[in-house]
This record gives sequence, C-alpha cells and structure tokens, in this order.
Amino acid sequence: MGKAADQIEFDREQIVMTRRLGTSITETARLVGCSQSAVVSIHAKWINDGDTSSRRQGVGRPRIIKAKGRRRLSRLVKQTRLQTVVQLTVQYNAGPSANVSEPTVQRAHLDMSLCSRRPTRVPLLTKRHRQLRLQWSREHRDWTMDEWKRDAWSDESRFRIHNVDGCVRVRRLPRNQLLPSCTAGHTQAGGGGIMLWGTFSCTALEPVVNTVRRKCWDFYNYFMLSMDR
Repeated sequence: MGKAADQIEFDREQIVMTRRLGTSITETARLVGCSQSAVVSIHAKWINDGDTSSRRQGVGRPRIIKAKGRRRLSRLVKQTRLQTVVQLTVQYNAGPSANVSEPTVQRAHLDMSLCSRRPTRVPLLTKRHRQLRLQWSREHRDWTMDEWKRDAWSDESRFRIHNVDGCVRVRRLPRNQLLPSCTAGHTQAGGGGIMLWGTFSCTALEPVVNTVRRKCWDFYNYFMLSMDR
C-alpha cells in the first residue's frame, strides 16, 4: 500500500473516531478535509461492516466470516475464555452460519485482537474475601503515619536455583528451537529451591526464616517475639 493509500485509510479512521466522540458531520468534514457525504458513508460503513476499507467488490478474497459472524464469535469467546480454537470452531459451526475451518476462526480472532494470552495471576479471592478487604481499607484509610509505624509486615517468597516460576517465552525463527539462546535447561524435580519468610517494621528488619524447617506454630512465636522487641 502506497503513501497516498495510507493517508486515505488514516482519514477514514479519523472520521470514525471523530464521529464516535460526538462531533457533528459538518465539523468532522471540516476537520478531516472532505465532503459531508463522505463522512456519512464512511461512518455508516463502519457501523454496518465494522470496517472502513474501500476495497472494491470482487477485488481480493472476501471474508468468510462477516461482521455478524464475528460478533457471534466474540460472544462465544466471552462465554468461556478458556476454550480452544477447536472448541470454538465446533460451537460456531453448530449455529446457522456456514461451516468454517479452524484456521479461518483463528484468523478471525487475530483480526479482532482476540489473541491467546496467559491469564493474569491474581490472588484467589472469594466474594467474602473481597468484602473483608474493602472493609479493612475503609477502616484504615485515615490512619496517620504514627499509627502505621506501630504495625509489622510479613511476606513469604520462593527462590529456585536453576529456573524461574511460570512460563518463559523466547522469540525465535522456525527450526531454531535448539539454539543455546532459545533453550532453557532443567533438572530432575526442578533442581531445588527454598521458601523464605520474614518480617519488617518501620524501625527494624528481622532475619529471614527457612519455612521448610519450621512449623506454623514456630512462625507465630517468632513473629510475636519480634513484635515485643
């Protein structure tokens, strides 16, 4: 696509964005530098097709999954976000639309920016947990610095010897999977690690404790002893 075509496509996107912000047709035409009829037709095309492209009929391969089918695919994804492409294809083909292949569904997802990503790790909280956290925050939001200084804080972390927790990704070309820079060594049973627990306050930093060698009751006694110092 040349520079002129890129500029035209940019103007079309500007028209859609300006109209979505509530700008009038006349003002949009003045800002972009086009006719009012162009603003109306481009905005209507975006509403109906979800696309501002001016591709002529019969030029290029038409999309198998149209705008209506894409909205249906989006609903299927939002119902259960852990589904695979195979499962989504089966559900889509069970509807009134024409049967499509798995690569077609995959391409439609990429076009809609519905890429497969790792879920964000968050604390496993129930509704009751969230209510208690909100209540605690409201009770302590007006605490002064002196009140916070009277509290002690604790945390527990795991440290591994040979690798890190979670999935590690590398960017590589096909058939480069065995390059040293594209591999991650591993040992039997993970190679070992250690869990450390420690406390700190405004005035003191307590020694860390190996949690594997201590029991929960020892943690409590150690914590209370640290608070009395």
